[in-house]
Amino acid sequence: MIPEFPEFKRLELSDKKDIENFTSEFPLYSDFNFFNMWCWDVHNKMKISQLNKNLVVLFSDYLSGDDFLSFIGDNKVIETASKLISFSEKEFNKNFLKLVPEEAFLNLKHSDFLINFDRNSFDYVYLIEQLANMKNWPQNTSGKRIRNFLKKHSDYTVKHSSFSEIRHDEYKEMFHRWAKNKNINNHSELNEYKAFERILKIRDENLRLISIYKDQTMIGFTVYEIISKDYALSHFAKADEKYCPAAYDLLNWEEAKHLYSLGIKYFNWEQDLEIPGLRYSKIKYKPAFFFKKLTLSSKKR
Repeated sequence: MIPEFPEFKRLELSDKKDIENFTSEFPLYSDFNFFNMWCWDVHNKMKISQLNKNLVVLFSDYLSGDDFLSFIGDNKVIETASKLISFSEKEFNKNFLKLVPEEAFLNLKHSDFLINFDRNSFDYVYLIEQLANMKNWPQNTSGKRIRNFLKKHSDYTVKHSSFSEIRHDEYKEMFHRWAKNKNINNHSELNEYKAFERILKIRDENLRLISIYKDQTMIGFTVYEIISKDYALSHFAKADEKYCPAAYDLLNWEEAKHLYSLGIKYFNWEQDLEIPGLRYSKIKYKPAFFFKKLTLSSKKR
């Protein structure tokens, strides 16, 4: 059971149902997806609480590791935000909340807060039908790469798997090849790699992998989660672009075709964290819209 604020508990796998009781009525914000929360809690620092029937989360910044508070919910949001900011100032010397879903303050204007959109944290949401037609996109590098690849390598293979059906070492090696291509040393120390190791341990029928092979060599994989009849969420994608420059385009196209066959309408590809290459790649795949997040700060008196 999730305790009442100001009490917190550490996040555990057994909290999934309780957390989804809070989040299921809201759009698919990636930060509040349970498996996302759990796998990225690589230092076992994440804590959860509830206030005014809203879910409160103590996050660690994905890049810096700094602690901060957030919440999702639409109950007494002014009171909730005020209490959380006061607590944050006292406990963390920070007078703000981050990753607050836009819905909470969409129709509210309140003089006690500075409310700013955090563009770096917006979730990119794509129309599956459009991505599934990527091969035919004219005047687009992704479409051209797929078409050129298919002319030369029509015998590539696609594998659909659950985590219980794969050899974990093969996927860890793919991660290593990706890091080597990026000139990243000690990739096992990356938070992203540690998060990937954590998600590999989960057994859930809605978590799936798509892997692509050329000449019996894996060129990339993607991990996604079916959230509902309309939405899927991206968790991880790694490919060897030096071996196959079209690897990511091919992965994303195959993933979209499969999700489209399942009747899924939208795909949440998470945020870009203001990483230039990541932002460029997410924009080029033509997002349909964003799930916007806010930073709430207390005004200095």
